[in-house]
Amino acid sequence: MKLHLLEHDDFDFSKTNISFWAAENGHTIEHTFLCNGQSLPDLDNLDWLLVMGGSPHAYDDESNPWLPGEKALVAEALERGVPTLGICFGAQVIAEVLGGDIFKAEYRELGWHEVELTPEGRDSPVFEGIPESFLTFHWHEDRFSMPPGCVRLARSEATPNQAFMSREKPVVGFQFHPEYTLEMVNTFARDYSDDWTPDTYARSGDQVLERTKSVPRTYWLLEKLLTNLARILGK
Repeated sequence: MKLHLLEHDDFDFSKTNISFWAAENGHTIEHTFLCNGQSLPDLDNLDWLLVMGGSPHAYDDESNPWLPGEKALVAEALERGVPTLGICFGAQVIAEVLGGDIFKAEYRELGWHEVELTPEGRDSPVFEGIPESFLTFHWHEDRFSMPPGCVRLARSEATPNQAFMSREKPVVGFQFHPEYTLEMVNTFARDYSDDWTPDTYARSGDQVLERTKSVPRTYWLLEKLLTNLARILGK
């Protein structure tokens, strides 16, 4: 399969859990860095569209001139039945396209926190083989309302909507970051944590670095999720 990732920050995303899964399963990956002004991809030349995370706010079209075009592309992908996955910022974009709202959350969620499956999530093939509660990384201050026609699959203490799937379209969204490796988390905590002010559900860079020492490798979660999605969404 050809996986096409829409990126919103100018980082090196060549060694993520997604890239490891793709290599393991013989899939190819292409990236469009919208933050650098690159042109949107042709939907005819991809099998899966992955709308990734990023530091912009998904409701701030004015400050991000590429964002309306991205939302139009996502709407077209959903209309055409292109399998689509959104992560963090990407899940928020998809939620809005499907008729939900994006807004600043009551709590920032930053660091390692548990995600709990809802009853629907426990019964969903998306989370087959995944525990009812699992640890994963979070980095967001916005959240989304549940879009019409979608099922809420997971929650956390800080964020009521952590995962959803459409009942009618081949689309899934995750607010958490299963694509992050421990190396990525350590890099972000060392080099990009100046504004990581501790709060109820937010941890400082030093706190994240210390916690990460005891976290098992994260590939298992992403591998389970994408393998499940490949079976569900297909192509």
